[in-house]
Amino acid sequence: MFISARYTLLALALAGAASFSMAAMADGSKDYPSFASISKGQKMIDRDAITPALEKKYPRLEGLKMHWDDADLDHDGKLNQKEYDDYASMSH
Repeated sequence: MFISARYTLLALALAGAASFSMAAMADGSKDYPSFASISKGQKMIDRDAITPALEKKYPRLEGLKMHWDDADLDHDGKLNQKEYDDYASMSH
C-alpha cells in the first residue's frame, strides 16, 4: 500500500506537469505569441499576419518570416497551427 501511494503521487505530479506545459504552449511563450492571437480565429496564417508591431513585441517572429518556407511544410504559402507550433518549439 505504501509503494502504490508513492506511485499515485508521482503519476499525479507528472500529469499536472504535463497539463501545465500544454497550457503554457497554448498561450504562446515569451519568444512567440500563441497561434490563436495571430490567426484571430482563422485556421491558417500568411506572412501578412505578422505585423511590424508583433515583430517588435516578439523579435523571433522576424526569423519566422525569413524562414517561412522552412516552416511551411506543405508549401501552400500559409501556416496552420501545427506548422507554426512545430517551428516555434524548435530552438533557433
